[in-house]
Amino acid sequence: MGFFKNIWDGLLSLLSAILTFAVFGVPIWATHLAISYGIVPIWAYAALVGLVFIGGNLGIAFLRKALDGVAPLRDRKRR
Repeated sequence: MGFFKNIWDGLLSLLSAILTFAVFGVPIWATHLAISYGIVPIWAYAALVGLVFIGGNLGIAFLRKALDGVAPLRDRKRR
């Protein structure tokens, strides 16, 4: 039964990764468009870089957990 828990935990981590990329991707895209159309000044790219860095690291961490079969809020597999 532990095997199925690992599969379920991996799927939850994969869903968390997808949700993280969506939650961070929408503001990143909107910020890029706002800079492109001149709505906000060019220095807003600094905030954009921060969003990309934080969202990318968090999403990659969830993807790593998904490949290892670890739940999103745990450090190790369940026993």
